[in-house]
Amino acid sequence: MKNLDRYLRYEVDMEKSQLAMREAQCRKENREMGSARTDGLGQLKASIPARDYFRWHQFKPGCWSDKTFIKEYLRDNPSFKAQAIT
Repeated sequence: MKNLDRYLRYEVDMEKSQLAMREAQCRKENREMGSARTDGLGQLKASIPARDYFRWHQFKPGCWSDKTFIKEYLRDNPSFKAQAIT
């Protein structure tokens, strides 16, 4: 039981560390891209890491189609928001 507890704590700590690295990478990409805009596609609103996207989609199917969910997600995770979006 002690080994299981130690393993789970290690995994949680590692996931937190990886999340911090993903946030820093997204923040850097968003800063470099600025207000990226492409004809026919529109303006970049956010850069969502695939792991977060699929984890939320699995937990709450259809959530990415809900504008309220997206607004709350970007409010709670401002590092994923594109620079041009306020």
